[in-house]
Amino acid sequence: MNYYITSSGRTSKFILLDAKKNKLAEVNGTQKGLEPLKLKNPRPGFPPGYPSYEIVTANGITEIIEHRKMEPIFYITDDPTVREELGVGK
Repeated sequence: MNYYITSSGRTSKFILLDAKKNKLAEVNGTQKGLEPLKLKNPRPGFPPGYPSYEIVTANGITEIIEHRKMEPIFYITDDPTVREELGVGK
């Protein structure tokens, strides 16, 4: 996943590769807001500034991307508490 800032807003690109690094799929999405989102009361046990969230819509589907720390791993969260605080419906 890569994030971009363009004149039309923030976008994301997801590229799915197989074990041999052959491209299986590529999807572009748009991000909500001007910067990563944070919870008012973050869960304990995370480094300062984390977790952070990106609300991404691609092909009509909206997901919340969770970054738990600075690393090349991201998570899709379906936590109802997070979704509610960030204003994303079910």
